[in-house]
Amino acid sequence: MTQKIIKYKITDPALFKLQVIEYVRRFDTFCFLDSNDCKKKDNSFDYLIAFSKINETNNSNDPIHELDHFLNANKNWAFGYLSYDLKNYIENLDSQNYDNHAFPVIHFFIPQIILKIKEFELSIITSLSDSKSFFDELLTEIQSHKLKIKNTFKVNLKSRVDKATYIKNIHKIKRHLKRGDIYEMNYCQEFYADSILIDPFSLFFNLNCLSKAPFSSFYRVKNNYILCASPERFLKRTGNTIISQPIKGTIKREQDHLVDEENKNKLLNSSKDIAENVMIVDLVRNDLSRFAQKNTVIVNELSKLYTYKDVHHLISTISCKIPQNMSVVDIIKSTFPMGSMTGAPKIRSMELIEHFESTLRGAYSGSIGYISPEKEFDFNVIIRSLFYNQQSKYLSCMVGGAITLDSDPESEYQECLIKAKSIFKVLGQ
Repeated sequence: MTQKIIKYKITDPALFKLQVIEYVRRFDTFCFLDSNDCKKKDNSFDYLIAFSKINETNNSNDPIHELDHFLNANKNWAFGYLSYDLKNYIENLDSQNYDNHAFPVIHFFIPQIILKIKEFELSIITSLSDSKSFFDELLTEIQSHKLKIKNTFKVNLKSRVDKATYIKNIHKIKRHLKRGDIYEMNYCQEFYADSILIDPFSLFFNLNCLSKAPFSSFYRVKNNYILCASPERFLKRTGNTIISQPIKGTIKREQDHLVDEENKNKLLNSSKDIAENVMIVDLVRNDLSRFAQKNTVIVNELSKLYTYKDVHHLISTISCKIPQNMSVVDIIKSTFPMGSMTGAPKIRSMELIEHFESTLRGAYSGSIGYISPEKEFDFNVIIRSLFYNQQSKYLSCMVGGAITLDSDPESEYQECLIKAKSIFKVLGQ
């Protein structure tokens, strides 16, 4: 299917972002990706939105095969997400925890229209054969759209697991660590609200403005919404180069500049956080080595400090070269789920995650992204996110951290609250 690109100048990209979020209310499927001007993280656009689907995956019983077939049959841009529970179709695993959202295991779609904004330039990428006047009218309609965004919410999320149980579980996890079953495990908890009527469009816009995360995304598939303020990249492919950028190591920001600098130094010199980061780097190197060209897996950055709105993070960058004909699905099968959200060794950690966590992760700790016609791609890690089922009126988020032998249970609990700070704040909690 032939695609064309039509370019326009945008005088106010920030206002246009709000206008396009309003405009896509009419579509039951869309994907919005926002780098929030974090150019240092190697993003090829400021923000991008895909809508008006031509085709989509069908939620089959074999999502790996379905995705492979879908991508081979559709040679245009594809947008979608992978839920954490895709693991059950990659490894011999299962998930018995309760599913409150009923998100499809995977969902990908082919859009008719993509709006890509870079600085003051809008590129409309489309498979439609309409004349330029049609897109002139589309742009006019978007820019004249009545804004309905609300700025205030009052929602109180409840903890699925009380603090005492959370801390008790960490002690149990540490017994597995002492026995050598695992070296590190990502343990998460859910915060939720029942019977909630909210406007997910307003909620995402406010969350995105507050967090300014470099891998933010807003995804809709029918009644299910993912409102994601992620700071973390999972995988990016450019040509025959793959990069992965796991996060391990977090400390909160402080308003006092001197105290904030002290926190930076504390994180940079934290043997616990650096050890966590190095363990996941080793896991990622091992995953990439499954398909990388010989002697091409390298660590470009190790435990480098990055600063965001509410937190400082330690981020590592690992890269490799791959055969040009390597399929997207083969890469996913070798690397998913990302090690930063499982632990090490990966399979045993995932088994224990199912035992200690009380709800199905679903889309949480999965990945949202795009695949180009050339099979280049960029996927985030779905963390710092809200999940909303408009039909059941169920709203939730999950947060967690890496548990090691050095973990202090109270500190781990407080780290969860730090990571959820933007979400709680935007909900008025």
